[in-house]
Amino acid sequence: MAFIDALSEWIATEPPLKREPAVLRAREAFADIAGCLLAGAADEAPQRVLAAVRSWGSGPASVVGEAEGLAAPWAALVNGTAAHALDFDDNFHPQAGHATAAMAPALLALGEEREASGFAVLDAYIAGLEALGRISEGLGLAHYERGWHSTSTLGAIGVAAACARLLGLDVARTRAAISIGFSTAAGSKLQFGTMAKPMHAGLAACHGVMAARLAETGVTATHDPLEPAWGLCDLFGAGSSPGFQGLEARLGRPLAIEEFGLKTKVHPNCASAHAAIDGVLDLRAEHGFENKDIDRVETVIHTVGCGNLRYGDPKTELEARFSMPYAIALALLYGRLTLADFRPEAVRRPEVRAWYPRIHVRPPEPNSALMQIEPAHEPAEAIVHLRNGRSLRKVVTYAKGVPERPMSDDERATKLADCAAGVLDRGALKTLKTVLDRLDSLDRVDTFTRLLRFKKDVAARAAS
Repeated sequence: MAFIDALSEWIATEPPLKREPAVLRAREAFADIAGCLLAGAADEAPQRVLAAVRSWGSGPASVVGEAEGLAAPWAALVNGTAAHALDFDDNFHPQAGHATAAMAPALLALGEEREASGFAVLDAYIAGLEALGRISEGLGLAHYERGWHSTSTLGAIGVAAACARLLGLDVARTRAAISIGFSTAAGSKLQFGTMAKPMHAGLAACHGVMAARLAETGVTATHDPLEPAWGLCDLFGAGSSPGFQGLEARLGRPLAIEEFGLKTKVHPNCASAHAAIDGVLDLRAEHGFENKDIDRVETVIHTVGCGNLRYGDPKTELEARFSMPYAIALALLYGRLTLADFRPEAVRRPEVRAWYPRIHVRPPEPNSALMQIEPAHEPAEAIVHLRNGRSLRKVVTYAKGVPERPMSDDERATKLADCAAGVLDRGALKTLKTVLDRLDSLDRVDTFTRLLRFKKDVAARAAS
């Protein structure tokens, strides 16, 4: 049996995914993305996307901050862009991308349209992560290393599988949805630092909804989009993909969400900088130096991360999210990175910019300890050179927020509250948290999504 056949059969026929560890992680992921949606909805990128799609068709699917709904694909496009606009959303290890920012908006939009239950949406999300995780393993990391933005390429395919699960498609139509999703796979990391980057998550969400809906109506596609010549691995893997042999036996054993979990972000910027930020803060906590004692700071990360963090002198908040000097300067000056640090006026602060010549990023030496750590974990070495001649070093294998160093429940609640600040008043935030805690027991998922519709009105009341 080809892997695509095994995967399609698993998506279409696997009994409801009710294992508590999986459901708990799915609820946590939706709570995290709810905060990212609230914080990101007013960003310029989703607002411009909304202006473009508003006339394309109204519908039952909620758009965060808007009273009127849109057709499911367009709501998924806008909300997916909002979810990823601030780069505060989670990462999924096998994909090396942002799974939830694409998958959750798609499933919520489609779930509203079909009056799905909260559990049905979470079940489809867990199944979609399974498809995304195993396809990503078969393709391998070389896809991302070559410059493809896997949030949009692999994301569209994974979202299509998740939406097929939510629609209850049979095996043949599930396979067609995945194949149609493959036909929409596109997106380069060249867009990092522009509005197109967060829109990649929106496009993956939109394309996944469309692929599943097209398959539902009987649109067909090539039987196997993954393994043959001109398929996913051939085109995107360039001959270096591990392949899918044996992966069919691993479907659901354990589930990908249980095996890999999700990397919840502590800092609202590119994850390639996070381990280095943690390392610098750890060194200061351990050794007690002050900023006046520092001569310069070196950060050592894998080559892929160096490429992601391409802006040494960021001019905009979009570029600042992909700048190691900006991230480390914030850590040294303020001890943390906040959403407010990624606004246009914040990027121009002279006290931050003064640090740039003294903060450097480079790849590791070929035989260094850092090279022995899997690049997808995005480890880093932070080196603080003091004016007295001492050099302090710290290797951080796992950034705070990854499954190996998870955020606590209190830290997750604080992040949600920070994202909702100025958007929801206390009462509305309490209601939202209550609904998120019982998302899997909701008869209809719009009990949750409609809480996000009137953000602007609630924000005005909170301000007054």
